[in-house]
Amino acid sequence: MDTTILSEAVTQFSEETKPLELIVRIMQTLIMVIVILILFNLIQFILGKLLKGRISEQRTFMVKKGIRYTGLVMAVLFVFKTLGIDTSAILGAAGVAGIVFGFAAQTSMSSFISGLFILSERPFQVGDAITVNTITGIVMSMDLLSVKIRTYDNLFVRIPNETIIQSNLITITRFPIRRMDLSFTVPYAVNLERVQEVLLDVAAQNVYCLDNPAPLFGVDKFDRTGVVLLFGVWFEKSNYWNIRNSMLMGIKQRFEQEHIEIPYQKIDICIKQDAT
Repeated sequence: MDTTILSEAVTQFSEETKPLELIVRIMQTLIMVIVILILFNLIQFILGKLLKGRISEQRTFMVKKGIRYTGLVMAVLFVFKTLGIDTSAILGAAGVAGIVFGFAAQTSMSSFISGLFILSERPFQVGDAITVNTITGIVMSMDLLSVKIRTYDNLFVRIPNETIIQSNLITITRFPIRRMDLSFTVPYAVNLERVQEVLLDVAAQNVYCLDNPAPLFGVDKFDRTGVVLLFGVWFEKSNYWNIRNSMLMGIKQRFEQEHIEIPYQKIDICIKQDAT
């Protein structure tokens, strides 16, 4: 918007209006602006109550933001009308400035449009744990341009919506239960059936493991150091760290008791000495 248009209109309005009438007009304008803002805040509050529990928090947030911005625009237009400003000239000037600004704000617009796609797809909600690229954390809020998350080490991370659309997104807490896969290697000489029995027993004694679905045991591949096994257990999504620590500790203790070795790469060096 060209500021000269606004300043000239204000000057002309003050010169053509008597002081007493000017004060009255200003008071009436302020009262109407306050009424407009209160009215739109009331509409925002009522709609927030009505939409609570019916649509996602992200969509409710977007609706409330739209109502707030509409109220601000209405208040500004009312002030312009009171001052006798030709809004068409202002909108024309704003349009030119908007074109210039648009070229500089392509990234923001792209993030805004990406945010609309995220709202329509609903791949996650506030409170979900997500992974975007290498960043994992809890979703705190979803705004017009970005998603704010809190990582597990209590860091605040802002991720642009455009980045989320263009990346592989993992919603860790989308479903109530998950499976944790543990991969490890045992020697070729070990009895795999005995290893399976030990692992199933460890899972049965773990309070965080679910009986249904049942644990998964399988041979992954044959490696240079031994047989690579895959053992998966199901758990409720809130018990991830508890089950991971307890399962790893339990498997190590039982393997030591059963004399099941977890092989590792070793290098044997032979030094030959010439006989003299």
